Amino acid sequence: MIKRTLHYLWGKKFAILILALILILLPNTIGHGMQVRTTTVITALTIESSDETIYITAQKFKPTAGAESVSYETVSYQGTDIREMLHNTSLAHCTNIDFTGEIDLSLLHDLYHYQDLRGNTTVNHDKTINELLKDHEDTIH
Repeated sequence: MIKRTLHYLWGKKFAILILALILILLPNTIGHGMQVRTTTVITALTIESSDETIYITAQKFKPTAGAESVSYETVSYQGTDIREMLHNTSLAHCTNIDFTGEIDLSLLHDLYHYQDLRGNTTVNHDKTINELLKDHEDTIH
């Protein structure tokens, strides 16, 4: 009987492989939390810089269990290095960056190359970050 069962299962190698993968990977999928619960997901930034200090006010997704609508909350950062300030954040959903004064292209350059910022993110609701940085590169050369 055991021999017949093993012979039958050997003929179903593909099904057994799929079942084994499901059993191995399913607990990881169930236990893996949503990114918004483990990482601050920023949707909009307002940057103000004075002297060496950078002040950032950001709008982030607020995780709410079972909510049918998306909610946001405001967070603030203060420091001298924008990379350190935003090291635990995701900018993949950031749609706009506002500067209270003149646009600081060096900060934009740092953000663009350090974070997962999209190229079509607008700056001051005007041009995209790609257009601004491309125009800046063209004026340097």
